[in-house]
Amino acid sequence: MALSKSTEKSLTPAQEKELIQILEDTRSELQDKLKKRRGGTTAEQTPGDEADLASEDAEISLETRLMDRDAKLLREVERALEKVQAGTYGLCEGTDEPIGYARLKLRPWTRYSVTYKEELEREEKRLGSGE
Repeated sequence: MALSKSTEKSLTPAQEKELIQILEDTRSELQDKLKKRRGGTTAEQTPGDEADLASEDAEISLETRLMDRDAKLLREVERALEKVQAGTYGLCEGTDEPIGYARLKLRPWTRYSVTYKEELEREEKRLGSGE
């Protein structure tokens, strides 16, 4: 029965509450960063020499990469918060086994246990080297 898995979680209520607070704080920070970055991409266009244009292009490229990274992380954080609502937070998506508190403390949005993540990475390497 699927509900029995949630009773196997290794997190105490206090630990879960702490992690949820970290997730919510991280979500707010990322939303603020993205708003600021989006607002900053409409910089005034002033003619300049090639070096100025190259520098501006590099800045825009960096901002775009940072926005992409933040947006991806925001999606992961929101996914973790959805799992809280579903009662599946703290369980590995690959094995349904509990993810340790220490791992969740480092990355509260993590989706996999250390063991399963290592297994995925080994499989990825195996498939990548075979091509």
